[in-house]
Amino acid sequence: MYFVNSVRQCEEVIGLKDLSLDTYTDFRGDIWTTYTDCDFLPSFVEDKVSVSKRNVLRGLHGDSEIDKLIICLHGSIQLAVVDLREGSSTYGNSKMFDLDDKSGRAIFVPAGCVNGHLCLSDKCIFFYKWSKPYNGADNQVTIKWDDPLLGLKWKINNPIMSTRDEKHAIISEGVYL
Repeated sequence: MYFVNSVRQCEEVIGLKDLSLDTYTDFRGDIWTTYTDCDFLPSFVEDKVSVSKRNVLRGLHGDSEIDKLIICLHGSIQLAVVDLREGSSTYGNSKMFDLDDKSGRAIFVPAGCVNGHLCLSDKCIFFYKWSKPYNGADNQVTIKWDDPLLGLKWKINNPIMSTRDEKHAIISEGVYL
């Protein structure tokens, strides 16, 4: 079984991909493959899971080296991706996605883009694969979640955030990865 039914290139951000996973559902529930080596994605070396409660916003974080494959395993999330690659023709562009545990979707985020997610359900499980090992928060950039220059349309106005996410850069400061 090949793990993807279709791949949609997102015009807003070069290299950003929206994958429709091959899913099977019957009276017992669902089964999907989240990743298999393929020619249109890099190899991944590390998996991470983030569990959040309703209205928690994590991000926007990223670096210039790590590609990510993101899936919502439980609940629902709103995912934002912003291109911060210096010299990219889509620098500063963003794309929002609604993902949940029923959609059978994965989002590929290329290195040089930041991402963040908002938990929309009582609890959500955010699963992501990394193309390189995590290098620590000090080696990532954090962008203001509601920077007006990004035009992100979050579904709430007052998210629950970490201290790290409250300290942030804004795009007009010329943040590049």
